[in-house]
Amino acid sequence: MQVCNLRDQYGLSTIHSNEGEIMKLLIAVSLSLLLFACGGDAENTPEHTDSEVAVETTDPTEDVVEADVIEEKYSTVEDYGQIASKEQLISEFGEENLVDGESWYAEGTVRFDNTVLTNPDNGQVIKYLWQEDGSTFNSLEVSYYLFDENYAILGTQAISCECGVSTGMSLQDLKEWNGADFSFFGFGWDYEGGIFEDDGTKIAECPIQLKLSFDLEVEIPEEYRGMYSDQVFSTSDEIAQGAPVLVDMMTYRPADE
Repeated sequence: MQVCNLRDQYGLSTIHSNEGEIMKLLIAVSLSLLLFACGGDAENTPEHTDSEVAVETTDPTEDVVEADVIEEKYSTVEDYGQIASKEQLISEFGEENLVDGESWYAEGTVRFDNTVLTNPDNGQVIKYLWQEDGSTFNSLEVSYYLFDENYAILGTQAISCECGVSTGMSLQDLKEWNGADFSFFGFGWDYEGGIFEDDGTKIAECPIQLKLSFDLEVEIPEEYRGMYSDQVFSTSDEIAQGAPVLVDMMTYRPADE
């Protein structure tokens, strides 16, 4: 009676006759849920096989190589010599990296308008000299020493040319590279450090004009101060042996057409 009352209370009196069928249905539903759960786990479990799993990889050197290419676009003297006009220089580097001025030569008798470039990619400083129109390329200069407006040394830069010479190269290393002794002017005047280009030497064959100077960052020993003159010296001279002399400037001019 108690069972019947419970069934009547919960509306289950009509289910008693079908109780076997209901049990079968419940078992079937339970099995279905169990299989679904197992199937879901199988689908969510990755199978790490070489043939089915695609692994995306990147080469960390790609960005480095691309950066090197950008930096090397302008690095040698000849690279900068590709600039043919002031307009091209502005287009390539931007006006914010350029400073206009003037340069005097031949004991103050020859004047050129110039533009000094500070390459934003590598910090190299290049001076461009323009023809009389103030825009067409005449030549460029690369100096070892960097000065401020008071002619105080700010730093140095080693820039090379395709011949194999670089600013800051010592007199002894330049002689070894040339493969022979050579002559040059003394120091302390407008034509200081000019090098004589003897036929058949590497210095003569190199299209870059080289200029020497004393090492300005050291005190010049007494035995070398006789080189402050407008005389001509040779790397074979006794006074030149061990002298604190280096490549101070390289000048590039376009080849004659």
